Amino acid sequence: TLESSAAAQSNDSQQQQPTPFVEDPAERLKWTNFLELTYASFTKDTASSSASSLGGAAGAESISSASSFLSTSATVSAGSPATELPLKLPVTDKLKEHGEVRCTAFVARPVSYNEIVKESSQDTLATSKHIEKDLLRTLPSNVCFSHAYSTGVPRLRRILRALAWLYPDIGYCQGTGVVAATLLLLMEEEDAFWQMTTIIEDYLPACYYTSTLLGVQADQRVLRELLPECAPDIDALLREHDIELSLITLHWFLTLFAGVLPVRILLRVWDQFFCEGSIVLFQTTVAILKLHEAELKSLENTAEIFNCLSSAPTRIGDIDCLLEALNSRICLPINQSTVTALRGRFTAALMADEGGIISIHSVPNLPKQKLNKRQIARSRFVISSLLWGSESNGVGGPGSPEDQEKAKNVRQTELLVTLRDAIHQIGRHFKQHDAKHSNIVLQADYGLESHAQDLEHYVQVARGRRRRVKALLDFERHDDDELGFRKNDIITVISMRDEHCWVGELNGLRGWFPAKFVELLDERSKDYSSAGDDSVNEGITDLVRGVFCPAFKEVFEHGLKRSHLLGGTAHPWLFVEEASAKEVEKDFNSVYSRLVLCKTFRLDEDGKVLTPEEILYRTVNLTHDAAHAQMDVKFRSLMCYGLNEQVLHLWLEALCSCED
Repeated sequence: TLESSAAAQSNDSQQQQPTPFVEDPAERLKWTNFLELTYASFTKDTASSSASSLGGAAGAESISSASSFLSTSATVSAGSPATELPLKLPVTDKLKEHGEVRCTAFVARPVSYNEIVKESSQDTLATSKHIEKDLLRTLPSNVCFSHAYSTGVPRLRRILRALAWLYPDIGYCQGTGVVAATLLLLMEEEDAFWQMTTIIEDYLPACYYTSTLLGVQADQRVLRELLPECAPDIDALLREHDIELSLITLHWFLTLFAGVLPVRILLRVWDQFFCEGSIVLFQTTVAILKLHEAELKSLENTAEIFNCLSSAPTRIGDIDCLLEALNSRICLPINQSTVTALRGRFTAALMADEGGIISIHSVPNLPKQKLNKRQIARSRFVISSLLWGSESNGVGGPGSPEDQEKAKNVRQTELLVTLRDAIHQIGRHFKQHDAKHSNIVLQADYGLESHAQDLEHYVQVARGRRRRVKALLDFERHDDDELGFRKNDIITVISMRDEHCWVGELNGLRGWFPAKFVELLDERSKDYSSAGDDSVNEGITDLVRGVFCPAFKEVFEHGLKRSHLLGGTAHPWLFVEEASAKEVEKDFNSVYSRLVLCKTFRLDEDGKVLTPEEILYRTVNLTHDAAHAQMDVKFRSLMCYGLNEQVLHLWLEALCSCED
């Protein structure tokens, strides 16, 4: 079983412990009785009381006494048996912060785990292939996750896919995989999933596991801000040797020390984490550094100091020393109010650096405090469906007009925020993978002057009318008049007179090369970038097809009514086809003539001679017609073509202005 493997894994670190971890039967009995009684009390109170109450004086008294028990530092530091963790975690979640109800996994759930697993298995997630790659890398030394047929692999796959489906803002993060795998060693699959949702929603900031890792990056800056006060000597040592501590500690925070600390020590640290909150991550890190302070001071080589810091958690032999340092005056400057204030400041600064906000001092610009969660659409009454149909946005049917309008506005805001985040992810991708785009500003300009220049930028041909090609194969230079290159090199074409041999320039050298070894780049009004070439960088494919296109499609699906009474299909592609035809009908004869001329004489190869509406009409009527592709495929390909031609924003304006 998975539970037995936890003990097997911890036996590897048994030799490092000066005294073995032996469970005291009396201590175990005390914890078992306490947790069972508390859990039963919560279950009874939740079933018999409303959501705003805790079930009378008896329930309040039990919660108060239980909270006092668990909030006692001595009790938590003494530890509890590892076999009690599956029962202990839901209770400690409920008792955190003096009995405040916080655990989303404990209260009545809107959907079941099986429903989420079913939805995630049917949905084509862009993160699925990344999850498959990391399943055997998560805990490779553990027998439950070492092979494809191991017991824990399918369970871990279901949990990670369910989390990626439930939290579209997060998708998949390697840190969640390590934490989920460790929880699977201690509890059942469904309990591990709901515990992960509690960690993501209640214990960590909302942007902790997002694609930008904004929350954990901010925590690294918070740690460096606190280090001079908690461990000034270590801070001075790191500055002297110019060591970036986040290169080491970011993994510690991301995995909550799972896979970093020995299992038995990890469970004691998690006792503190689930009782005190995320400040334990800072306290534990400072305590680990403090325990190795003397050893670090004795080292003079930067590489030795870095290696010592990297292996520091694995060399902790006495849990009591770690907990003593964690609860000592060394960590007194680390409190919840200080950490919260620093997190807000550094998160806003990081967002400003990435172009997410304009001013870090403006309250509305602060990062969002709650993650977006998907909802499973429930079936409606038959009569209601016949009368009002069904809408993908969940807004419709009977109800007060005020409630419908409010829900509609909230949904529209969510759609635009999701689309904006998808665009920012693509922008950050180009900044990270192409040096010439490292200084671009991701803050959008919504002014009228900028809008008026969109069409002017579109019609501009490539600067200097230069022709460039991309190498498809390696070509080795043998003679002085030849031009050698490697695959994916970008070559400037000097002459294309000969059909088979072209003359080009690369890195200051000129020469001829076989024309069949290269591919002509389409750079009309745009410049080629390897970051946007899916044959060079596969990441752009996941961002565009897996993140941007679904977000863009949701915008078009908003408000589409699917009436079962009339039948038929409702899809954004049908609207795009009709709207593009309406735009062309305004001046059909002129448009048709230009389309024929462009196709006959290939006029559109050298410059933009067609309007965005004409390109939209031509693309709609030529995309996938021969293959009879599905409408989803057509719509996605249309979005990709619009992005590549830099006319998608102009198409959107034309489609939105089509009122007929």
